[in-house]
Amino acid sequence: MKRSRTTTLGLKHLAFFEAVGEAKENSPKAQSATAGLLMLRLIDHWVLAGPVMVEPESVSVKSVRGAIMQLESTDPTREVLLGLVNTMQTVREVDIQPVLPRLFAYAGCLEKRVELTLASDVYETIARLAEEEYDGDLLIDSFLRLGYCKRMSGELGDAEASYATAGKIAKRQKDTARALRSQIGSATVVMMRGNLPKAEELLAQVAMDSERAECVEVLSNALHVRSVVAHRRGNFDSAVCLAYQALQSTALANDRDRILGDIAATFIVMQRFAAARDALMILDATAATEMVRLNARVNMVALAARADDRELFENSLARLDGVPLPPESQVNYLIESARGFRLFGEPERAKRLLEDAHALAVEHGFNRSIFEAEEMLAERAVEVNTQSGGIRFEHSEATAGVEQELRKMALAVA
Repeated sequence: MKRSRTTTLGLKHLAFFEAVGEAKENSPKAQSATAGLLMLRLIDHWVLAGPVMVEPESVSVKSVRGAIMQLESTDPTREVLLGLVNTMQTVREVDIQPVLPRLFAYAGCLEKRVELTLASDVYETIARLAEEEYDGDLLIDSFLRLGYCKRMSGELGDAEASYATAGKIAKRQKDTARALRSQIGSATVVMMRGNLPKAEELLAQVAMDSERAECVEVLSNALHVRSVVAHRRGNFDSAVCLAYQALQSTALANDRDRILGDIAATFIVMQRFAAARDALMILDATAATEMVRLNARVNMVALAARADDRELFENSLARLDGVPLPPESQVNYLIESARGFRLFGEPERAKRLLEDAHALAVEHGFNRSIFEAEEMLAERAVEVNTQSGGIRFEHSEATAGVEQELRKMALAVA
């Protein structure tokens, strides 16, 4: 997929410009966004103007290096950005291929910090500069990660388009595993829009195809998302069992974290509070990414509200006070906070939070959350309360076995 090298720069990297403008002057966030912006602009000019842009005496290079050196020594993007400059200066002519993997690593660092709009900008840059003939795998992976970032930012249309593009390229490249991953991404968007039967149908097919192709990690991913769909359809026992199958099938730390977080969320709804707390404690202690840790803390708010534990509820809220969350996590946080405030005798505060949650869910098209907020605002929601008996949930021997394994894991990290 040959891309023109003659297009003008235009206004690219708007996300970085906005991040610089919104950050407090000379703060670590401002310095980080400035270094990233200058680096990306240097790459754009290098591609257009040639190697003269990265000569040792180049003003642009000096500016970029100066900005990078302002970053804190513990900032992982510091070494990645330095490596990018060094790579560009090492090659005699403009050669984007050795630069792209470092750019991908930079986007990954931003993802881990939950700076999803910035990560999206970097993945879009890779997609613009890479060529399918030479950079096929990296190009597909960039579209897959772009789809994830857009999805988590609530931009479901853009996410769907990114997953579809990844799938088309993977199909041309005859890359079965990546083609299946793109299908999982598309099914996840369908799920987030609220069409759960269709999402389950798509994921069941992907799981069968993955098993047939012996793509173990992709199968784990499909099982995990199927468990999320089962949870949203109210099939909680099935959700736990599917998620635990996924957990046993993967060796990837990030995937294990996300699966464990969803197992915890399901146990909360099932009123298996001890098991849920075990899972969330494990995640808070061992999660590889900030996103998973934040979602674990949101789920701890949900656990406290449903378990009628006011002290845990207040402590969990305090840990998230002022912390920016992605839209879907923010909606969940608002709804679960409202659930707690309603339980603890602050109905007006709960109502304001539910109205905020509803507005945000409408803005991003989170249909399931829209319905949940509307039900709670109309006071039709069922409040799960262990003291009043609540609802009885199916609880199989398989689920009990998962609880026992979580207890062992929690004791190991305590």
